[in-house]
Amino acid sequence: MSHAPINHHRPENPASATGMPRRKPVNLLAEHGRPGMEFEAFVHRAAVLVCDDTIGADPSLQSALRQAGLSALTAVAEPAQVRPALREQRYDLIVLELDAAPSHGLALLAQLQQERGDTAAPPVLVIVPAEAVALRHQALELGAVDFLQRPFDTEAAMVRIRNALHLREADLRQRHLDDELEARVEARTAELTQATDAIAHRLARVCEKGDMHAEQHIRRIGKLARILAQAAGLSPEACFLIEHAAPLHDVGKLGIADNILLKPGQLSAREFDHVKRHAQLGRDLLDAPESALVRMAASIAAHHHERWDGTGYPSGLQGEAIPVEGRITAICDVFDALTSTRPYKDPWSIQNAVDYLVAQAGHSFDPALVACFIAHLAEAEAVLSDYPDTL
Repeated sequence: MSHAPINHHRPENPASATGMPRRKPVNLLAEHGRPGMEFEAFVHRAAVLVCDDTIGADPSLQSALRQAGLSALTAVAEPAQVRPALREQRYDLIVLELDAAPSHGLALLAQLQQERGDTAAPPVLVIVPAEAVALRHQALELGAVDFLQRPFDTEAAMVRIRNALHLREADLRQRHLDDELEARVEARTAELTQATDAIAHRLARVCEKGDMHAEQHIRRIGKLARILAQAAGLSPEACFLIEHAAPLHDVGKLGIADNILLKPGQLSAREFDHVKRHAQLGRDLLDAPESALVRMAASIAAHHHERWDGTGYPSGLQGEAIPVEGRITAICDVFDALTSTRPYKDPWSIQNAVDYLVAQAGHSFDPALVACFIAHLAEAEAVLSDYPDTL
């Protein structure tokens, strides 16, 4: 592979045969680019890969490259050498000659187009004979941004080269701006998520009314719900919302009298009916349709006590009529409650808790979701380990 540095020199425009100044081709893209000095600096450092077996013997191509302002040029003779060269360094423009072996050049164009995807691939200019109209069209269809005709009109070729570099510079600039914007959005999203988590967890702790294990239970419910939502194939957005909304599943307990909610003994039928009101109270408390997260929390609060067989509350919904977020949270809430220490019971073993979920599949729980949960049991156990109850 040979390197042929080109001096950064742009001669004055020669006069025409009539003695009148020749009119230069108009570079429309330059009017919309960055300020001229910045673009010239980009051109001066732009790396250009030329695939042309006549590069050393064709003064017109060299002149066009020189007039374009290029100072870094790498030349290869065969299309097969282009992709290895691209792996070695980043290029800002490829000039590909299609005269000698058009089939090889077109095959390379097709490969580059396939591999382009979201990568910042350099634009490709092709060199074609003036009479090869069909070849020119093929190259453009395969992703070439423009073409140069041999024999060259040096000045027109210079403008086409610079226009291709304008495209490259604009693409790199846009990608840089996109990366910056994405980083800022991610940072802002993380900030909002932390704030939302803090508010949700504090509210959820208030709902638990003195339960010393509430903090970790709240965290586990969110993590477990996300695992099950992902296992069930829900969208990333839905998984995110379920994780951050599930901790508020019992927010309606704020409306339940403490003497009933904190009663150490067994509840009477009347007291239990009163406690069951917390599902509807939670939905009413979280009635804020403008927020997707709050809507999800309201749905979970309202539906996490519904049962697959229709015997749950508050609405007696059955099967898939129960929103999936309610079905997911129901499984996670019961699994966590069974495996946790409570004033009235010792924690169950993981196996006993799983056996209970299996026994209740098709009765209390969605059987397909129970199967998903068990298939990802190792992840659920990791959550229990990472967020143990505080002694």
